[in-house]
Amino acid sequence: MKKISSGRKARSRSKAGKRNTTRKTAAKKSPAKRGVKPTSKLLKIPRTGSLAVRMAAAKKIEAMDRPTTARGPAAAQVSHPQRNSNFPDAYITQISVRLEDPDHSVTLTWTGPNGSAQETGPFRSSPGAGLRGLNCDNEATSRRSGSTCTPKGTFPVTGFASRLNSHPEAKDVTWFVPARGIALHYYPSVPKYAASHGCVRLQLRRVAQLIKNNSRVGLTSVVVGGTWTKPPHQY
Repeated sequence: MKKISSGRKARSRSKAGKRNTTRKTAAKKSPAKRGVKPTSKLLKIPRTGSLAVRMAAAKKIEAMDRPTTARGPAAAQVSHPQRNSNFPDAYITQISVRLEDPDHSVTLTWTGPNGSAQETGPFRSSPGAGLRGLNCDNEATSRRSGSTCTPKGTFPVTGFASRLNSHPEAKDVTWFVPARGIALHYYPSVPKYAASHGCVRLQLRRVAQLIKNNSRVGLTSVVVGGTWTKPPHQY
């Protein structure tokens, strides 16, 4: 029988060991095997830096969320959850957003047949936290691009979307300041203080659907008022 030299045996064992080590290392790094989600590449506002730097980052998020005109099959909405049976004759004429802690209540005003029988609220929400160094209770400041404040005033509803680009978990979107990407929408986290990047977060998805599917572009107005309180954390 032909003998294998000790040197060849050693080299064979070394190669096998390297293959096993490579497999183990790959298994440790694989997100699928460890259940680790890939790191999000969504834009974030830095917690440090000057006001100008943080405002520039906030403006980039606004640009991401600015609505565009949908074309083709995607533009057609197949279903309208929470839509009343008399729409468009019965619809929401006004969405009132109050900025007072802790509930930041949202109430609805309806018109049309059976409008008085529809839900009006109040519903819980959370408005914009604002950037550190800015007072969102000031109307001029609240309307500033990149401020992450919810703008005070009266605005028409301009359109709808299924979700935000900057935060896909924000669903059932109703735009009212499209140039800044500001809307009402459902969001999983609605604390009892101002916390958003300027949008009005709604606690219940059912309410976000109710608003989205019963509002009319140009005919429904959003009125934002009340006293904004500086939250424990700003951007």
